[in-house]
Amino acid sequence: MATIAPPLLQRRQEPDDQQLLKLFWNRAGLKKELAKLRRENDRLIDQLRQQENASLRTQQRLEQLENLLADPLEAANAVVYYQLRGVWQQSRRRMVRFARELSERQQDREEQVLHQQFEQGRGAALAAIDSRIAETERRLRLVRTDLDAVELRLGQLRGFWNTFRRRALGDQRAAIQAALDGLEQQVARIQEERSLQAAESGAPFPGLSIEARRNINLAVIALAQQLLIHFSEGDVASLAREAAARSLADSSYGDAERCQTLARNIEAVASRVDAPDRMGTLIQRRAELLRQSARYRRESDTIPVAGSFATVPVVLPEPGQPQRMDARVLEVNVLVEEYWDIYGVLLG
Repeated sequence: MATIAPPLLQRRQEPDDQQLLKLFWNRAGLKKELAKLRRENDRLIDQLRQQENASLRTQQRLEQLENLLADPLEAANAVVYYQLRGVWQQSRRRMVRFARELSERQQDREEQVLHQQFEQGRGAALAAIDSRIAETERRLRLVRTDLDAVELRLGQLRGFWNTFRRRALGDQRAAIQAALDGLEQQVARIQEERSLQAAESGAPFPGLSIEARRNINLAVIALAQQLLIHFSEGDVASLAREAAARSLADSSYGDAERCQTLARNIEAVASRVDAPDRMGTLIQRRAELLRQSARYRRESDTIPVAGSFATVPVVLPEPGQPQRMDARVLEVNVLVEEYWDIYGVLLG
């Protein structure tokens, strides 16, 4: 009985150890899940607090706006302020849309050119491979003709007195067969090379070229200048720039009557602005004029030096004619004064 008891105790102890091990791993897994749930709970609480703060700020702004609109003079000033900000934002959106359209069209053109160049290069490479295949197959046919001739000659040599001749022709046949096998392997390798070349795809589009981005940026600057000229009527452009930089509390446009007059003027000027596609000819001519004076610090730069465009000519010279010295200009640099947030639109 003494010899049987230890094995029985050992067999009983092994299941107990396994149960303890399972309980340990289950406890560790539960601790991980609990920590994960706590982190998720903290994240949701933080998100809720942020949402509550945002809602509180929105409510405060609404209350401020209600208090503002309760005063007729303050309400009139607020209308003008938001009209001017609308002019600024609308002009910026117009420029963003214009830059995007130009970029998409230019990318399509450059991708097409890149694809054509790739196809031409691949076609030339395939033509060279086909020429190698044709030359190798021509040599292959000649060697097969030689082999057929040797085998025909071997078949004609009968009798023991032709033993040495047959041996010599046998050696010659073996050499020709080896050359034939080498040529067949060479044809197979070249054909595999051709398959790989034919299956090769072009490199991904690397992005617009520096020259393309420069041209697009000049067109965007031309549009910014054209919008400046249009909104210079009634000084709307400079007022819109001030409204974009100031808060409503820091803005004042006079008494209620002046605010109403200013609001009508802003609405009238904004309603007459042309879309970029209708201003296409003017923008193209203005961009060409800008290109003549544009300077860049480095060869890799795509945004011209701001000092390149110190003034904005109101009337463009006719194609082929120099700019008149007495022509009317606006003493405004759209890059230096960052009209319509232009640097956020230009392509880097």
